[in-house]
Amino acid sequence: MRTKFLGRATVPWILLAPAIACVVCFVALPVGAIGVYSFWRHLPTGAVVQTFTFDNWRELLTDPFYSLVLLDTFRLSAITTILCALIGYPTAFALTLIGSRWKGLLVVLLFLPSWISYVVRTMSWIHVLGKNGLVNSLLARAGLIPEPLPLLFNDFSVHVGLVHFLLPLMILNVYIGLQSVDRDVVDAARTLGATGWQAFRAITFPLSLAGLSAGSLLCFILSAGTYITPLILGGPGSTYYAGLIYDAVIPQLDWPFGAALSLIFIGILSLVLTGYGRLLGLSHMFQGLK
Repeated sequence: MRTKFLGRATVPWILLAPAIACVVCFVALPVGAIGVYSFWRHLPTGAVVQTFTFDNWRELLTDPFYSLVLLDTFRLSAITTILCALIGYPTAFALTLIGSRWKGLLVVLLFLPSWISYVVRTMSWIHVLGKNGLVNSLLARAGLIPEPLPLLFNDFSVHVGLVHFLLPLMILNVYIGLQSVDRDVVDAARTLGATGWQAFRAITFPLSLAGLSAGSLLCFILSAGTYITPLILGGPGSTYYAGLIYDAVIPQLDWPFGAALSLIFIGILSLVLTGYGRLLGLSHMFQGLK
């Protein structure tokens, strides 16, 4: 009996062993290596000396520039997430109302742009938002503007590029959340006298919050960690945290300072994910997948 009990107790750990090994090898060890790098010294010649120092952390924590860039990054992520939610929720809701004959085609069309390279899609906005781009050309021909609008190489173009990239993910998550709503409950509410708006507010929207919250979390984290879009569409004043990490590691070859920047970013995003789990629960995020 004791042997059988021990066997039952070890079966879950045996099944979890591959996943745990992947987490240790591809998450814990790399983060640990980054932590070790952050305490090494970077010489003006570009060489990295394996000498223990707090200089990287001292500069990072005492210079207010990095805190301001971090706040700007989270502001960018919050605005992008809100825009994706405002555009994506009505789109996903309309998708649930369409018949199954067209629904599959529309879902394919939704993700059709993702078959093109992310860099190519981002650079395409230069020809749309530029001074001689599509938007300014149409507005000028219509006589609505006397001169081209500054739509490119600023925060506006960065937001447009990020919404273009993240909106399909938001729509998909909200759509999954809406699919979990029992239409019989909505019909019962309508039978009992509730209007369409009242049924949506009391039943559909609360039950679809699982998909909306999952999409919002995904959009926030991905937009906070992107550097391609600000690099291509952002102007000289568009400095975000992921770009600082890129500049430290690639052009400057300052791996120790880039490691310190990365650890701060990983820690803050981990706190965001932990706070989400505390407030809503991770099970709530995956509720729409059940």
